[in-house]
Amino acid sequence: MSKYLKAIFNIFKNYQFYSFQVLFYEFIFFIFYNHKFNRFKYLNSNFLSDSIPCPFLFLIKINKFISNNNVKHICDLGSGYGKILYFFGILKKLKIDGVEFDIEIFNSSYSLQNNNINIFNDDILKFDFEKKNYDLLIINDPLKDKEDFRKLILKIKMIKKDMFIIFINLDFKKKDIMFNSFKILDKFEPSNNKNIFYCK
Repeated sequence: MSKYLKAIFNIFKNYQFYSFQVLFYEFIFFIFYNHKFNRFKYLNSNFLSDSIPCPFLFLIKINKFISNNNVKHICDLGSGYGKILYFFGILKKLKIDGVEFDIEIFNSSYSLQNNNINIFNDDILKFDFEKKNYDLLIINDPLKDKEDFRKLILKIKMIKKDMFIIFINLDFKKKDIMFNSFKILDKFEPSNNKNIFYCK
């Protein structure tokens, strides 16, 4: 129970003016959709950020971008318990792959695997992004250290195919790395560390 109270407290702390809107959409998700994929886990890791699912409000905004840009195949880096996979692979019927390093979380999300969804238990710093024809990478801040994040950015920049990248909930240091690496097409910033950046 305490972790749920902590999560609600963090919503009000971090989403500020948008807190009630975020909570309203989470309530809608809980009532109408399969909320077992909306789980979160606080990790005691120097490598991985806590497994916090993307807000349903953000998914709706991201879906508009995907629809407007003819995205057909997505890769979610640090897919967690599978909320993004569930939303785009099950509800929106898009092709989407997930890459999750934590074995317990990976095993929990594996039930999502179907014709639209593939899930890999792998390190995103070692994952081969070019083995599939991805149109979009989604990155919900899975890496704790900014230098690991920088390594991921350098790896993405080596990809030959032109694609979109969506970053979710980056802090100041990671935003600086992103700004220096990609063209920002659009953004949504409820607060300093809760945000969506649409990049190319």
